[in-house]
Amino acid sequence: MKGSIAILGGGNGAHTMAGDLALRGYSVRMYEDAAFIGKLSVLQETLTIRCSGQISGNAKIEMLTDDMAKAIDGVKFIAVVTPSTAHLSVAKKLKGLVKPEQVILIYPGGFGALEFKKVLGEECPVIVQTNNLPYDTRLNGPASIYCSGMSPVSVAMFPADADKGILEEVMDISPFDKVYQDVLESDLSLVNPSVHSGPCLINIGAIEQQALRGQFCMYEHFTFSAAKIDWAIDAERKAVGAAFGYKLTPLEDFCEPKDGVLKWQDIYQKMHGAPELTPITGPDSIWNRYLTEDCPNGLVPWSELGKLCGVPTPTMDAIISIYSLVHERDWRGTGIGLDTLGLDGMSVAEIHNYLKTGKKA
Repeated sequence: MKGSIAILGGGNGAHTMAGDLALRGYSVRMYEDAAFIGKLSVLQETLTIRCSGQISGNAKIEMLTDDMAKAIDGVKFIAVVTPSTAHLSVAKKLKGLVKPEQVILIYPGGFGALEFKKVLGEECPVIVQTNNLPYDTRLNGPASIYCSGMSPVSVAMFPADADKGILEEVMDISPFDKVYQDVLESDLSLVNPSVHSGPCLINIGAIEQQALRGQFCMYEHFTFSAAKIDWAIDAERKAVGAAFGYKLTPLEDFCEPKDGVLKWQDIYQKMHGAPELTPITGPDSIWNRYLTEDCPNGLVPWSELGKLCGVPTPTMDAIISIYSLVHERDWRGTGIGLDTLGLDGMSVAEIHNYLKTGKKA
């Protein structure tokens, strides 16, 4: 047995990571909020996750609980595998329970480390976050997952000058192929907001008609125009990253263009018809997380960081405005702002020092 790990979350990614790690010899504890744990009755009864596809076998977990203290007691690694919209809620539940010697892992980061630090304050332990979930996966029934693909992730630590020896253990939990300079570089390298936004915007009418049209698969409907929008988003976030001193290559790493220079055609060729992506279903409504997470928790903070350093983000701003209109919700006002991240009122230099040391001047 490789040791115990707590996985906080009860969705596609959490089930898949729990199954994967259990099959690889970890003792896995799963936590889900009391409001949602009733939906996991089969897992409560059997403590077994049926895994198929790239991960295969019946995985036995140690426990499923809605008691956060019980879930994390004595474990070194606490893996937060939830949508980024749940990060603040999870951080508040961890406050007063997490220990300095523990390590919080966030899959994917989505500005999670900075949100957790803002909530946990001085009691915040070292955080390792990724730029993506390491699985292409879906629940295909109660306590049952189908994983169509797996890939290494990229990681970052907060604070950046924390002991890098932690990463050796993280590598066994989920292999990574790159270590970012700091968590903000990781946050600006998120894959989902730059991949989901184009096809969701272009297909918003079809998504609204999901109930009439049958099952919708976004990657099957990934068009030339969707790729062009994603390319423009990527160019804007690269400009923001450059203002912070980063050379961002998230879509190059994901799409692997032949000549190393990303074009919209490379994005289209990677996304449309890919065997590991095409079977993935959704979004099933305009309220799916591909819109309601990637916009306020991805595009909005990218745009706000652009304002901080004087970089225009017209494509991101247009999508934020259109989504705000169709959802009748002010996504910029309710999304992740600099205050939520504890970065309000700071200069670029002050932010870099904070990312490195975890302390404000």
